[in-house]
Amino acid sequence: MGLDTRRFRKLTAVEETTAYAPLLRAIHWATAVLFIVAMLIGLYCGLQAPGTSPRRELLEVHKSLGMTLLLLSVLRLMVRLATKAPPEPASSGFLVRLAARLNHWALYAILFAMPLTGYAFSSAGGYSLKYFWTFSWPRLVGNDPAIAHAGEVSHDTLAFLVYAAVALHIAATIWHAAVLRDNTLARMWPGASRRERASLADGAGAPERLP
Repeated sequence: MGLDTRRFRKLTAVEETTAYAPLLRAIHWATAVLFIVAMLIGLYCGLQAPGTSPRRELLEVHKSLGMTLLLLSVLRLMVRLATKAPPEPASSGFLVRLAARLNHWALYAILFAMPLTGYAFSSAGGYSLKYFWTFSWPRLVGNDPAIAHAGEVSHDTLAFLVYAAVALHIAATIWHAAVLRDNTLARMWPGASRRERASLADGAGAPERLP
């Protein structure tokens, strides 16, 4: 029991206050990969005729990924609230920090809203609720065309916000890494060493610009 507690503290510790906790970083990158895969599958299925193959099979994967992301988001929020965030880069002004926070919380909201609206659509519409062809999630919402339609419209509308939020998040990350060359990416990068993160934090680790 003591070993498990020490291991959890290690995973949730903020290394030298220059990076997020290791467990939070692992959840972040797992979420990013699953989120992009689910998004691409949803986009592809939206272009295919209903009831066709492989649309049917891919939708099962899409819904299962969505529920996985919902569970990861709950765990991520719990770890985030239980750990200390590293300081924001000094190179970022007030408006940049405000925009980053708004985008950050928008992504959190999307990670909860997308699976929940998708679940409402499938549950009320009488569609499959299987998790990767294993067990089925409880059907908490009975057959109701109005709720199913509302869930479908909400899910489809939120998809456009997903594309915008993800594009903005990726663009901001590239801007910080390639233009500002600060430690924003290092704060969440899983493979960066403590020394590298500390160097990036004070600017010493940034490569020199070629003339």
